[in-house]
Amino acid sequence: MIRHVSLLTWKPGTDADAIEAARTALQELPAQIPELLDYRVGSDVGIDQGNSSFAVVGEFADATGYATYRDHPAHIAAAQTHIVPILAGRAALQYEF
Repeated sequence: MIRHVSLLTWKPGTDADAIEAARTALQELPAQIPELLDYRVGSDVGIDQGNSSFAVVGEFADATGYATYRDHPAHIAAAQTHIVPILAGRAALQYEF
């Protein structure tokens, strides 16, 4: 199994509507990409300072499933339309579990 974790930091001043549009676009992906076995997204709750703004965690049967998600047109469209315009920074990794 492969778990993908992406931590996103929004640009200062990003409004709540843009964040909600990003969340909605991401939450629609499991219906379009069957390789996504589990998919969770959410905003940081603000307990610690210096955290990223938003997390995306996806689980896949294998690296091929992850690559399918990564390169899927629906994922690319969601990222280009809703994430890239408000993105200040990103850290990501994939690990086996």
